[in-house]
Order: sequence, then structure tokens, then C-alpha cells
Amino acid sequence: MSRRLDSRRAKRLGKLLAGLLRHFPEAVGLRPDEEGWVDIDELVRAIKTRWRNRHLYQWLKPEHVYEVAAMDDKGRFEVRDGRIRATYGHSYKVKITYPEDKESKILYHGTTRESLRKILSEGIKPMRRLWVHLSSSPEDALLVALRKTRYPVILKIDAEKLRRIGPIYKAGRSVRLVKYVPPECIIEVQGV
Repeated sequence: MSRRLDSRRAKRLGKLLAGLLRHFPEAVGLRPDEEGWVDIDELVRAIKTRWRNRHLYQWLKPEHVYEVAAMDDKGRFEVRDGRIRATYGHSYKVKITYPEDKESKILYHGTTRESLRKILSEGIKPMRRLWVHLSSSPEDALLVALRKTRYPVILKIDAEKLRRIGPIYKAGRSVRLVKYVPPECIIEVQGV
């Protein structure tokens, strides 16, 4: 058994796994099945032999992938039967059955000041992803926004009104997915 990952390696591996499993599996020759699953042993082998920065991952073992998935507080990964997939955030087509969120009253979306005008007139669209990502707490939405800007804007969304347009799904621990958020479901803008 290898020793636990230090936080620097765990963070770097988590970002790589999210990128490979959500957006560019072909960069290391992976072919996820229709539900986004890949074999963990195959994933490790691919990173160590095909990734452009493979020299940074020669220490990688399957148990490191399990560790990153288990410790991920965002719930970005699901592991089952020696396989792993990203639970949300895909830019390629996958078939994942998400449980429906029928309880949330308010959801949040973190964005930039630059995007605000367009969002308020056109709504929130999935852009290069399959789904619009919403957060169940303003703190999580803030963390998302801070990855994009130093001046975050948090949008408060009426989930009950949004649910009348289409279903809201649970993905990850605090991530909610919808196809689109119309402007009339945005009830408050914080941070401007």
C-alpha cells in the first residue's frame, strides 16, 4: 500500500481527473462508455504513458485515484466496480440518471460581472457543457465564481419557479443541474 497523497499532488490529480473524465478523455486514448465510465487501471496506465505531462505522474497508482475520489468534497467523481466517472460537468454526451431535486426552494449561481448583463437578458445557458450548474448554497456558488473572477456575482434562483419549466437534478453533494435558467427565475443579484 502506498502512502497517502500530499495535498499538492491530490489537488493536481483531482484537476487532471476532472479534465480527463469531463472534457478530454481522448487526450490519453481513453474511450468512456455511454455513461462516462472508464476502468481505473486503464486510466492510471493512460496517464503514466500518454499524458503530455506524464513525467509528473510516474508515482500514480490506482489507490491514488480512489483516494482523490473519496476525499473530493465536491462529489465530482463516482467509483464503482473498479471504474470511475465524473458525476457532472461533461462537455461530451453521456447518459447519467440523476435523482430529481424536489425540495430546494432557492439555488445559486456564481458568475462574473462581465457576464451579468447577458445573463439577465438571456438567462443562464449551459455554454460548452451539457447542463447549467447551480449550487445549493451561496458559499459554493461563490467558490465557483472565484475560479473565474476576483469580483464575483452571485445570482439567487427561485427553484420552485424553475421547476415549473423543467426538472432540477442532484449531481455531486451541492451541485444541481438544469437545462436552462430563464431570466425570470433570477430573483436577486449579489455582489454588484
